Amino acid sequence: MSTKLGEEDLLRKKVWKIINLTQANQLFVHYKDLSIKYFAEKSKKVTTSILPEILTLCVLNALVPNSAILLVGGHGGGKTTLSKLLGRMFTATSLNDIESSIIRGHPQLTEEKLIGTLKLGKLMKEGEEEVVWRHFVTNFWKIIDEVNRLTPYAQDILLSLLAEGTVKYYDSIISINKYCLFATINPHDIGTFELSQPFLDRFGISVPITMPASHDLQLILSGKDEKYSGLDELVQVPEILFIDDLMEIWYYVNRIQFSSEVNNFIHAIIREFTLCSRIDKGNTEDIKPSTGLCTGCHFNTAQNICNKIDSILSVRVAKDLLRYSKALAWLLGINNIDVNIVNTIAPYVISHRTKYVKRDLDKSPYFGNKYEFSKNILKTIQKRFKNREICYHITERFREGNPKDNDLTELKKFEKNDLIVKYDLIPFVNSINNKEYPPIAQEIQEASKKGDINKLAEIRNTLMEEINFPNRGDLIEWTNRELYKQTVTDYVFKYQFNKEVWADIAAEFSKLDQPLKEAFSQRQTKQIRTEDMLIEINVTGTKEDSLVNIQISGGSEALKLRDILNNLSYIQKEE
Repeated sequence: MSTKLGEEDLLRKKVWKIINLTQANQLFVHYKDLSIKYFAEKSKKVTTSILPEILTLCVLNALVPNSAILLVGGHGGGKTTLSKLLGRMFTATSLNDIESSIIRGHPQLTEEKLIGTLKLGKLMKEGEEEVVWRHFVTNFWKIIDEVNRLTPYAQDILLSLLAEGTVKYYDSIISINKYCLFATINPHDIGTFELSQPFLDRFGISVPITMPASHDLQLILSGKDEKYSGLDELVQVPEILFIDDLMEIWYYVNRIQFSSEVNNFIHAIIREFTLCSRIDKGNTEDIKPSTGLCTGCHFNTAQNICNKIDSILSVRVAKDLLRYSKALAWLLGINNIDVNIVNTIAPYVISHRTKYVKRDLDKSPYFGNKYEFSKNILKTIQKRFKNREICYHITERFREGNPKDNDLTELKKFEKNDLIVKYDLIPFVNSINNKEYPPIAQEIQEASKKGDINKLAEIRNTLMEEINFPNRGDLIEWTNRELYKQTVTDYVFKYQFNKEVWADIAAEFSKLDQPLKEAFSQRQTKQIRTEDMLIEINVTGTKEDSLVNIQISGGSEALKLRDILNNLSYIQKEE
């Protein structure tokens, strides 16, 4: 890996090199493009970038920590091959090693073939159960070919990995701290199984793989026959990044900022898919829009979303919308996410997780295409979000403790035709529209403007004890966010100095001794919290020249730690 510090732009260029090499060497050829609109900070205008759809989304999956993608399409579309080639270029692992860790889905796949087996010699001689884990479990780059050929039992085993990052076999448990997973789905046939909604929900993103067009086939046929000559791993599929580099990229991706508008838009997407004026769609099975739930309902119109969706979206979807939007923003070199970026990513994050009303989905021009149907739904959501903009401004004024006299009246005008206003915004405003809330909110605002860290910490500590205070959770999060803004500082150093950093910090903060030791012990990202400080440590690898990132934020303790780190010669402060 690179031994220089702070080379974010170089890492981004290497990711673009992977995209360019894949296209230039015709490793994956497909006509479909992804049109990305975003607000360019330099020109102050909305800019459009055109990228290859399938390749870009697969690359984004590698840029998101502990990610999982579903490649959905027919036989022979190049899904597994693309996953393997990207694994080679992103991790510098040989194609043979990647191949050895691929799980080929079939109904007879047992637990032993999937995750591990016992070391028989030790079991027979000493009676000890020592597990030999499969390469699929231990390798960073994981591929499941034809995941819908796995039985429900095998799916449950993988669910544990995707949900908790752990795999259990007999009494042994292995933690999977870092991974990148690609899974392919072929059309249903006699040997496939239905994938459960909880299982599908663990895949952050999906992409449809259609068959190549005529021009694509012309390029494919004119290229080299890899079955005859193979692939040159030094030239055609070279090692471009290492896992340590990818860990550093994950750190940079996580730092991408987003506005309150983006926050509200993500909430709007989730709630538009979920809200119903009659029932809680998440807790019913038989009563749903497709079975007549919406008959006679005031909201049962062509302009509404709720009557076209049988299922709900989970909190994971909200997090994945943000994570993949951050990855796309980082790839494009954008410092802040905007609504357009989220809307570009959203169809691919949502489509595989949603059950649409079949009569609407099957209509022209969609004819069952969930991705195109999702795009149309999201266009409507974005329009409704724009129309609701004044409601968010009113709600924010109440949150800040400075509402106008007629704000509540204005908000209620939207109640009749907007489920989000009716069931989310108005109840929230009513909960904080009292005498106790505004003074505290105004105190937080004033302390934030002055940069008064001690006052912010004092307010937070008081709120921690006042369990019945209105909107307490939001206020605590607000103070934490302001403390973060005031004190957040990033540092980077090489792993060879981890013991020195550990000793220097532990000498002043003895209670951090053991947590720091554990944090530096392996490749991982770990948060260490005290009452007055948050430390996030990202260990990209355990080689001497591997990079370690430390981010600190909080109150007076964070400032004290910052002074210590600023005086260390072997640690570099990042701007």
